Order: sequence, then C-alpha cells, then structure tokens
Amino acid sequence: MTKPATTDPNRERRDILQTLKLAIVEGATWRYDQLVALAQRAGVTDDEIDDVAHDALQTLLNGAELPLTARQLAHDWPAAHIRH
Repeated sequence: MTKPATTDPNRERRDILQTLKLAIVEGATWRYDQLVALAQRAGVTDDEIDDVAHDALQTLLNGAELPLTARQLAHDWPAAHIRH
C-alpha cells in the first residue's frame, strides 16, 4: 500500500516566492500578476510579497553597480554585436 503524497505548505510558499523573485530579476512582467495571485492562494502575505520584490530589486541594483565585460555584453545582448 502506498502512502498518499503530502505537500509541505511552507515549501510551496518558498518555491512560489523564489519564482516570483526570479521573475522580477528577469523582468518577466507578464508573470507578476499570475505569481502574486498564486502566492496569495498559498497564504503568502502582502508584506512577504513586498519583501521579495524589495530583495529582487536590491539584487538588480547591486548587480547594476558591477562593470560589464565585453564578453558579458556580447553574451547578454546579442544585438550589441558589432560587425565591421
């Protein structure tokens, strides 16, 4: 006899919040509403969502202070390739 699968609500909340943070960092704006609604259904509070959004934006700002190398620029922005 197999044991029914149980879900850990705390893990689900963490996973949803991590996914939301990644979406913010990636700039996937089309996913925000869906992820926030999913988080709210999982019992995540507005304050927790705000904290994740703040952390994601802080991550972006911290990364913005680092200089880009030519390799990163070419990899991340293919349109930046210059042909002579």
